[in-house]
Amino acid sequence: MRHLAFAIATALVLPVAAQHLTADEAVRIALENNHGVRIARNAAEIAKLGNTPGAAGMLPSLDANGAYSVDNAATKQEFFSGENRDADNANAKSLSGDVELNWTLFDGLSMFAAKDRLAALERIGESQLRQELEGTTYDVLTAYYQLVQLEKVVLVQREAMQTSRERLMITETGERVGSSSGLELVQARLDLSTDSAQMLALLQQTAMAKTALNTLLARDPGTAFTVDTVIPVAETLELSTLQQAALATNTTLQQAREERIVADLSVKELRGSLFPELNSFANYGYARSTSEVGFLKSNQRLGPQYGLTLSVPLFRGGAIKAVKQAKLAGEQADLSLQQAQLEMQRNVLDTWSQYENAQQRVALEEENLGGTRTQMQVALESYRIGVSTAVQFRDVQQGVVAAENRLLTAQFEAKVAELQLRWLAGQLL
Repeated sequence: MRHLAFAIATALVLPVAAQHLTADEAVRIALENNHGVRIARNAAEIAKLGNTPGAAGMLPSLDANGAYSVDNAATKQEFFSGENRDADNANAKSLSGDVELNWTLFDGLSMFAAKDRLAALERIGESQLRQELEGTTYDVLTAYYQLVQLEKVVLVQREAMQTSRERLMITETGERVGSSSGLELVQARLDLSTDSAQMLALLQQTAMAKTALNTLLARDPGTAFTVDTVIPVAETLELSTLQQAALATNTTLQQAREERIVADLSVKELRGSLFPELNSFANYGYARSTSEVGFLKSNQRLGPQYGLTLSVPLFRGGAIKAVKQAKLAGEQADLSLQQAQLEMQRNVLDTWSQYENAQQRVALEEENLGGTRTQMQVALESYRIGVSTAVQFRDVQQGVVAAENRLLTAQFEAKVAELQLRWLAGQLL
């Protein structure tokens, strides 16, 4: 028993020297270092870099081309005049180079739809990043306040152990003077041992909660730290305000709306392929060719060339089918948006119910706790003078511990419900 008490006391004293971590500091560290946040931030940056006129096909292309070839083939030529020319390994050389500009002037407005689609994808990337930031903030705050709750439960259990030790001392004294039986002494020791075992289990849960929070902060899981001593009181919220904010700024709904826009723009892009396409080109080049056999001994060209090309689609059955598929994808995106709205409204109402219930339980448990503590003091004094039995005293002691834990649980659940509501309303950051 002495070794067990020493181990528990050591575990309770050592964390005091650790660095203190506030909830706001924990969120700041997580938003900077959390791997999920960093991945989402990179994905958003990729989508932003991809949203350019060039990626949409709106800008011209400029290329420098060059070629050099040698032909040593045996050549035999027959002319209508009857003349024949034969040459073995007749050299024919060609050297050319140019700078060429190509620019699509009209493609059925596909390039403009593509640019709008890239902009929508950029907004989706930003929405996904915000969603990851909100989710990480929620996870960190929930883990932080759960750790605060566990450490408060440890304090409650430590008080219970102190009361059990005092009961054991009273029983030992009574056993010596003959007012207590040996059975009562054994039971007092067993109850203290049970309380100590519960303390060890709580300390293990607390240690695991700390490593979980450290992992969310993307730092060494073994980093020592302390947290605040109380869970902040849940803020007062209004259901109608939350519902309006959720419809307007909820990141899940924003992402669903942007995906609906992307689906519509994809239809416009595909439709553009059914229209004529007008391209312009211009180049400035040099070309020279020589031949040992043929009509021309050498030929050379230097200068600009420019013009227009027009392509008119006569039949593109595959494109028509792709347009139909894109329309169906748009309908799917619209249904997904409607489903997301319904689920969001349901989540707000369900979480609001949890929030109200937890708030009512907090008020009820705070009111009851004062009475149970008074009852504990009376029960201890009654047991000291021999008026109450050990069983009655133990029942009161366990009732006080249960009341303390119910209040801590209600406070934690009220705060978590508040965080969930703010997350749903897009107000967590």
